Amino acid sequence: MLATIDKKSGDARLGQQSATGNTAPLSKVRLLPGDLVQLQTLSGSNTERYQVSVIGAHAPHSVLVSAPQVMGKLVFIKEGKQLLVRGFVGNDAVAYRTQVLKSLLSPYPYLHLSYPENVQSMRIRKSARVPVEIVAAVSTPSFELAARIVDLSCGGARLSSQQKLGEEGDEVTIKFRIYSGDQDIYLTIKALVRTCVPDDTLVGMYNCGIQFTNLENQQRLYLENQVYQRMLDENS
Repeated sequence: MLATIDKKSGDARLGQQSATGNTAPLSKVRLLPGDLVQLQTLSGSNTERYQVSVIGAHAPHSVLVSAPQVMGKLVFIKEGKQLLVRGFVGNDAVAYRTQVLKSLLSPYPYLHLSYPENVQSMRIRKSARVPVEIVAAVSTPSFELAARIVDLSCGGARLSSQQKLGEEGDEVTIKFRIYSGDQDIYLTIKALVRTCVPDDTLVGMYNCGIQFTNLENQQRLYLENQVYQRMLDENS
């Protein structure tokens, strides 16, 4: 199952691989060492998801990934366990089924996963947005106020605030925290106000849309990972 994007609406939806999806050998996907992927268990009453990093691959034998951890504690996954691997490469969501061939602790905890014959992929639009609840601080040279990010994309965000953030074209700085991998990431990003109007549903509140500007490469990667992982979490 993949989080797919409807070409007309841009909304994230879950569905079986559609006719517009692609199937390709893993070697063509460019999943590189250090890339983050999500492991989802497929057996048992509860499906669990863990984020791990790719170590490497030895075709056609196995794919090596770091062993999952939760709150700094190692999670043991039995050999033979069926898993769904999901991740993002560029603007493509990728997924394939696998099983744990070997779980090793030395010289560090890692897993050997069976090498897939093929990987499913689906192109995701850069404009895709995901709903979030993130506290943010918005500032200009003349003021600083608290706001709440209610949806997020790789290029901007929609915020809810008790005060107007500015007029169209005004420059602001937004600071907020996201969780990436096993660490908190603090982002400080320049943005332009694109719209800021009274909220039709919440009295005394404003809906404000902003566009991120001058993103650094690392900031863009963090945002892409956050948006795409939220898609997977919400639609799995």
